[in-house]
Amino acid sequence: MTIINKADRLISNAELHVAKLDGNKTKTLNKLYKKLGSRLEFPDYFGNNLDALADMLTDLSWLEAPNVILYIKNMDGFLSAENEEDRDVVFEIFDEAVSGQIEEERSFEVIKVV
Repeated sequence: MTIINKADRLISNAELHVAKLDGNKTKTLNKLYKKLGSRLEFPDYFGNNLDALADMLTDLSWLEAPNVILYIKNMDGFLSAENEEDRDVVFEIFDEAVSGQIEEERSFEVIKVV
């Protein structure tokens, strides 16, 4: 996970799709599914569960931009209403998606904003 300053914020363009989440507004898994599904334009068949999240993040073929960044601010609030085990699983899914996209000639990165 990369940490950047507020001044270094990124915006989407033809080569880069930026999905922004506010941890203070994403305290539950259900909010994560809804917000991330919208921002990453998940297909209608997204199942709103951790397995489906893993499937979506390791694919992303429906996005035109080859580079995708998940940009999360207010990390203290991110999934704060969930148990530690579920939060850990989400971060494992993020890590798998980051490493898995290299093979698909697509990059995926998670950025924590401080």
